[in-house]
Amino acid sequence: MSNLPVLSEEEFKNKFPEVHQQVCDELGMGFVPAIFRCVALLNPDLAMSSWNMVRKNLCAGELPRITKEIMFAYIAHKKKCNYCTVAHHALALHHGFTEEDMETILNDLEQIKNPSLKLVIKLADSSVDNDFSSVSELDDELCALGFARDEITELIGMISCSLYMVNLADSIGIDIDKRFTDVIDKAS
Repeated sequence: MSNLPVLSEEEFKNKFPEVHQQVCDELGMGFVPAIFRCVALLNPDLAMSSWNMVRKNLCAGELPRITKEIMFAYIAHKKKCNYCTVAHHALALHHGFTEEDMETILNDLEQIKNPSLKLVIKLADSSVDNDFSSVSELDDELCALGFARDEITELIGMISCSLYMVNLADSIGIDIDKRFTDVIDKAS
């Protein structure tokens, strides 16, 4: 359990009404996760820059949101960040992914049936491992499957965003939001 203070939902909403609305709407869960409420109390500028990174990489762009949520959950799981694994597992379920497919991706990426998604997850896997010769090969394979350069760049941005947020969550040791665990429990 974290010893760090966390703004209540109401306090966050009163201090940062515009950001509160953005997070609720754009993450799509109707609440501001504890990671942002904790960091906002400790360092508002860091919280806002972190939210803007998530907003621009996860919540915007041309690639499907579900693909990015799955990437984020996979990277968090690989990096053993419990907070981000649970949060983005729940967000992937909330945005339409199934628990069975989520388990496959988190535990055996070779069993992923969708060839595009399999390459995307392999790109994330190789990037996290700093296996840049594989990243280059996967880049070529993504191009061959029809991914445009800007889509591949968007994937790289999502990998970078995920790694940043995993490091932030692990560094502050934030507790998991019950609303995220409720989504996973409901799907199980």
